[in-house]
Amino acid sequence: MKRPYFKLTDLIVILLVIFVSASSFVFIHVKNQAGSAPAVAEIRVNSQVVKTIELTSVRTPYEITVEGNLPVTLEVSREGIRFINAKCPDGLCMHSGLIEANESAACLPAGVSVKVMAQSEPEIDGVVG
Repeated sequence: MKRPYFKLTDLIVILLVIFVSASSFVFIHVKNQAGSAPAVAEIRVNSQVVKTIELTSVRTPYEITVEGNLPVTLEVSREGIRFINAKCPDGLCMHSGLIEANESAACLPAGVSVKVMAQSEPEIDGVVG
C-alpha cells in the first residue's frame, strides 16, 4: 500500500504558512506606504548641513549641484533624492539609488552626504527596564 504524499495536517500547515507570509507582506507594504510621507532631506558637506529640503513641497523633480571636496549633482523629487553625477573616482554613490524616508547615502571622496528623515512620530523599537 502506497502512503499519500501529503497528509491533511501537512497541507493545513503549508496553507497556514502561506497565509501568514502573504498577510505579513501586505501589512508591511501598507504600513510603509502610510508612513512614507512627509519627509525632510538634509544635505551635508563635510558634516555641516548646507541645505534642508521638505520633499512633500517638491512639485516637479529638479537637479541641484553641491560643491563639496568634489562637485556632486543630486536629483530632488517628491519621492526622495538620488546622486546622478559625481566627479569622484569610483562613482559608488550613484549606485545607491533613490534615498527615501529613513535612509541615507554619501559620496565620501566629495564629502557630501544625504539623509532623508520622516517627519512623523518616531517609532519605539523597544523598552528596557
